[in-house]
Amino acid sequence: MKKIIALLVMLFSLSAFADQVEVKGIGTIPYDGAVFSKDPSSDDKKKVIDAAKMSAWKNYLASLNDSKQKMLLIHEKEVSANFDKFITQFVIVDQKVDKELKSFTVIIRASFNSGALDQFLQSASLGAEKNNAAYNSENESAFSFLFTARKATSVKQFDTRVTKKEKASTSNSVKDSEDGATVSASSEKTTGGSQLKQEDKVAYAVTSSKDVDAAMGEILTASGINYASYDDIVGNCAAPSVDQFKKEYVDNDELSAQTRTKIINAARECGIKFFAIGTLDAGVNDTDPVSGNKRVFVSVTAQIWDISAKPLPRKIGSVGPVQFSGMGPDQTVASKNALNLAAKETGKQLVDQLNAKKVR
Repeated sequence: MKKIIALLVMLFSLSAFADQVEVKGIGTIPYDGAVFSKDPSSDDKKKVIDAAKMSAWKNYLASLNDSKQKMLLIHEKEVSANFDKFITQFVIVDQKVDKELKSFTVIIRASFNSGALDQFLQSASLGAEKNNAAYNSENESAFSFLFTARKATSVKQFDTRVTKKEKASTSNSVKDSEDGATVSASSEKTTGGSQLKQEDKVAYAVTSSKDVDAAMGEILTASGINYASYDDIVGNCAAPSVDQFKKEYVDNDELSAQTRTKIINAARECGIKFFAIGTLDAGVNDTDPVSGNKRVFVSVTAQIWDISAKPLPRKIGSVGPVQFSGMGPDQTVASKNALNLAAKETGKQLVDQLNAKKVR
């Protein structure tokens, strides 16, 4: 039993550590000095540290996506009142006292609990009563998603085509006279050309989205969004299976209008109100120059649609195109890590956009 408890404590600690975001902050204040001293007083030290914390907080906010920044502006008073709850710790990196200018500067490195901020914003956007209510399917808008993962199987690169042109012209003139003959000559040479570069030709193959669905589902569930699996829409409402439109994603970057319409109509029939659809494209691996591990980049695009809108669905949110990278000892591990990170970060952005619109 003790081993189980210790394991749970370790897991929660790792989870909390994963939500930590470190940001630098700089605070500078004028000071009068302590009594019988030209050095800053204890009150001055507290003020300059508070200023550095606020600087770090502003830097942290600048790194957040637009939807989350919008929510923070709406709930600015509540956030300010709970400011210290989001800072888990800070360390003074450097400090400087300028006795001539009477200025006191402190540089800190602060850690923010992004998970706590997400929970706060979720609660603020939905209201405490709804956020703490027990699960009831009748009180929630049905949500589902379809994300397709593709991997690049080959990349064909073309050499630059160089075309050179050269034009030359000459002219001569001869004039006879009694005193003799005068001969003049001139020549002109013009060179130029052009270069033609072609984009890479990439061949794709559709891969299993099982890991992507699991990572996306983890973020949605943790954010209080209960969802229906696309497989259930296929089984209950005759939506096209991934195998039926796999070739469309191999040859193109998006579904055909006909396939997309079939998917949306089937989801509507199953009572789905909000539907997210997107692609995750994993590139060919390269080698990270620092660690020597294999590295894979994943490009993500996603949209959220209100498919209950009549007569046509309405897009209420989107992500990307944005890139993420993952590393590992081989391509398989690197690709899984990149896809997992991309799915989770995309899920977070979709949740932020839903929260900003107070959608549940």
